[in-house]
Amino acid sequence: MKILVYSDYQKLNHSVRPELEIFLRLAKRGHQLTVCSPAFDDRDIFQQAGIETVATGQKKKISPHAIRVLRQQLKAHHHEIVYATSSRTIPTAVFACIGQPAKLVCYRGTTRGLKRRDPTSFLTVLHPRVDAVVCVSGSVEQAVQKKLLNKRCQTTTIFKGHDLSWYTQTPADLSEFGITGDAFVAIAAARFRPSKGLDVLLEATQKLADLDKLHLLVVGSGADEPRYSQLCASSPMQQRIHCTGYRPDAPSLIAASDILVQASVDGEGLPRSILEGLAYGVPAISTTAGGAREILQEGRTGFIVPIRNPQAIADKLRAVYQQREQLAAMSNYCKQAIEGPLSCDASVLAYEKFFEQLAAQ
Repeated sequence: MKILVYSDYQKLNHSVRPELEIFLRLAKRGHQLTVCSPAFDDRDIFQQAGIETVATGQKKKISPHAIRVLRQQLKAHHHEIVYATSSRTIPTAVFACIGQPAKLVCYRGTTRGLKRRDPTSFLTVLHPRVDAVVCVSGSVEQAVQKKLLNKRCQTTTIFKGHDLSWYTQTPADLSEFGITGDAFVAIAAARFRPSKGLDVLLEATQKLADLDKLHLLVVGSGADEPRYSQLCASSPMQQRIHCTGYRPDAPSLIAASDILVQASVDGEGLPRSILEGLAYGVPAISTTAGGAREILQEGRTGFIVPIRNPQAIADKLRAVYQQREQLAAMSNYCKQAIEGPLSCDASVLAYEKFFEQLAAQ
């Protein structure tokens, strides 16, 4: 197949690796890929895989110049699939594909923000030119299907898989936080928008002060908001709640923890931190928001609790604190999940199959 990808690779970092690896492995399987981006941080990784790269120069959400660049590529190379992956690049890809025979596929990674009464939604997946939407979880697919007006538009769920070989970092030394070797460490790692439910998790700590070896690591930007600072200050666990801010070594902090907690209340697609934790053998406690319940096996790779329920989170943390041997036994199951249905190779095969079916229509 000839596939044109329009994404945003102005910065290559750990967060884009699952998506990037899908395209590299599709090229390795013999498909002809052209990867377009407004600009490139590093073209070498694509060129080494035999992938042509094209910088569109896009600076605004809809760029006439970028539209012309994409249309030139489509006319010159007759791509069968155009895959646009970000809110910034999808509108331009939509207009570039009007009048072109290629199948236009868009990526959707969140359950929130798609509204029929919002005109900007019709610049992305609700646009009638869109032929298909790849959703990162079943929860996202259900949310998209409820809003679609174009009944010919197809949807599918493909997890954004990972690979154990990406996760070889040594677990971090937590002594910088005053955490000793016999401590029990729960970690929450995210960009802490309101939908991440950090307030719910901090409220749960009100009920856990008697667990004297329990520490909570809060890793990521946004945790310094006043309301979170007030909740930390009022918690009887105050001295054992460690808000680190953004950390480039977040994966190694996850690897050094006993359990990951995802307290999201809305909007989740497929939490990357949970997948990173599984790769390091760290189980997760997650709410029912989004796709976590689709990938966690209760009692084997994690635990599911209701949303907006501090007591449920506290109860589960207390249970695993008191049964640490259960977490040790779960570690292998976590890694097996990444090697199987949550692997990058499984994602690549799913993309290949879906794209081939679309191209044949």
